[in-house]
Parts: sequence; structure tokens; C-alpha cells
Amino acid sequence: MMEQTAGAYARALRVIGQDLADLLPETLAIELRGEEFVANGFCTKSRMEEIESAASRAGIKRLIDKVTDALTRPPAREPDLEFVPFNRTYSAGDIDRLDTQATNQRGSYGGMPDIYSLGERLRTIGKVIDGQNGHIVRIFKDLHQIVFEYLDGDGKARKEDLNNTELYQLQQRYAAERGGSTGEKPGQ
Repeated sequence: MMEQTAGAYARALRVIGQDLADLLPETLAIELRGEEFVANGFCTKSRMEEIESAASRAGIKRLIDKVTDALTRPPAREPDLEFVPFNRTYSAGDIDRLDTQATNQRGSYGGMPDIYSLGERLRTIGKVIDGQNGHIVRIFKDLHQIVFEYLDGDGKARKEDLNNTELYQLQQRYAAERGGSTGEKPGQ
């Protein structure tokens, strides 16, 4: 089992979500196996190829040119909706390294995080588990819901199923508790 420190799952799941966000996963499953998080799911084949191509090219200029060209040129064909699997494993060292990289890239940005991002959605689930002194069993996310199983502090198995609206409301509650919410409704 992963060594439990305050906020450990919220941090680890946020980092994993940030790392996987570029894949735009259609489905995602995360399990804790021993000391490692194992994430797998499906994303579109075209998205996977795009990420692999960008990773293999050197230089930001070429990436900017390609994005500009793609935005200004009409698509030559229908988008490819073939799905391909992905699988990533994260050790505690991977989590620390990715978190440091993200912190350095973020700089001194002090605003509110994007609650619709995969990282923030997973962070919210981690907060629930951390709040129960729990241990992750598994998390499953698709386009409409997140289902997560964990053992609470007493070792009792728990399962939660949140649709997107319920998850958003939970995120809002956490934001208000940390003083990040102005209390205003959209449009005010």
C-alpha cells in the first residue's frame, strides 16, 4: 500500500490526470497495484498519433506551424474515431517528477485551477478518499460519470458513483471550503 500522508491521493491523482489530459481519454481506469498507480483506457487513434508525433518532433516552431496550418485549413477527411488503448504506470518518483515539472511550468500563476480538467476532477476524487483516511482500490471514468472504490479508514469497502453534475457540485464545495470561491453565481 502507498504510504498515506495528508492529501497524498489528491496530489497523486491530480498529477496523473495532468499527465493523461493530452490524450483526452474516452475511458480511464486507475488502480493502485502495490506502490504504483496503473492507468489505462482508450483514446482516439488520431489523438494518440498526434501526441506521439509531437513528442518525436524537435522545436516549438514546427509544432506551432502545424497547429496554425490545421486551424486554417479545412479537414481533408472525416475525423478518425477509431479507439486505441493506452497504459501508463506511475511510481512515487514519477509522481514527484511530474509534479515538479508542472509546478515549474506553472510558475507564479495564482488563479483558480480549471475544474473541468482531468487533473482537477481526479484531484476531487482523491480529496474524498483522503478525507476518509482511505486507500484507493480503483477509479473508472467515462464521459458521463466517475465511479471509485476505496477502503475507508476503518477498512470498510466503499463505492461512490458521481455523474458530472454531482462532481462539479463537489468541486464547488471544496473550492468554497478553501476560500477560493467568491460565492457569486455565473453572470453576476
